[in-house]
Amino acid sequence: MIYWLTQTQAEMPETERYLAEYLGEAEREKLASLRMEKRRQDWLLGRWTAKRLLQRVIWEASKTTIPLDLIAIDNDGDGVPTYQSPISNLPCSISISHGHGRAFVAAVVKPDWPLGADMERVAPRPDGFVADYFTEAEAELVERANGAGRDRLVTAVWSAKEAVLKALHLGLSVDTRAVSCLLEVGEGGTAVWRPFAIHLDERRLPRPVPDLAGWWRTDGDFVLTLAAKNYEEI
Repeated sequence: MIYWLTQTQAEMPETERYLAEYLGEAEREKLASLRMEKRRQDWLLGRWTAKRLLQRVIWEASKTTIPLDLIAIDNDGDGVPTYQSPISNLPCSISISHGHGRAFVAAVVKPDWPLGADMERVAPRPDGFVADYFTEAEAELVERANGAGRDRLVTAVWSAKEAVLKALHLGLSVDTRAVSCLLEVGEGGTAVWRPFAIHLDERRLPRPVPDLAGWWRTDGDFVLTLAAKNYEEI
């Protein structure tokens, strides 16, 4: 099962006193090193959301409630978020996305598992964006949409590509056309999780990659996407 959680800036405690209740010492040092206020707020919201989600996942697995400051979120050498706790050794893989006063976090109870979560605000993209970053199949999909539906679809395809590249631990270090994400709106709207097809061009990728499944949905003015190996349930 893929666990997930979204939170907004308004839902996060703001007082400096509360920081000590959900950040460990190393995390407080990291926060102090961030000089730009927007970067600080995004980082805090992402960490707080990840800790709340992991707290819930650990509770469901062990019926143990771990204080948030004892759930430490860090990043490995590839920038992939990891967690540690002196109380729980539950193996979890996590992915974090944040921006525009929101955070989106996903987790699976498996160690070192290919998992990517991305969140993007729906907005018009510059001329040439699709031609520069999308595959021919993705561009053909976009051509069939129009108006606000086109902006949403372009945002969703881009977000899906980001989620896949996160799951592969590659980020934007490779040509985004190495990944093709084919989304369909279909009946019933987009406010529920819907699968999307992922095609990988391994000739453009630096190493062998696993097969991935993908899902997407909208949340107000935002698109949420997930990519993971061998998962069917959200």
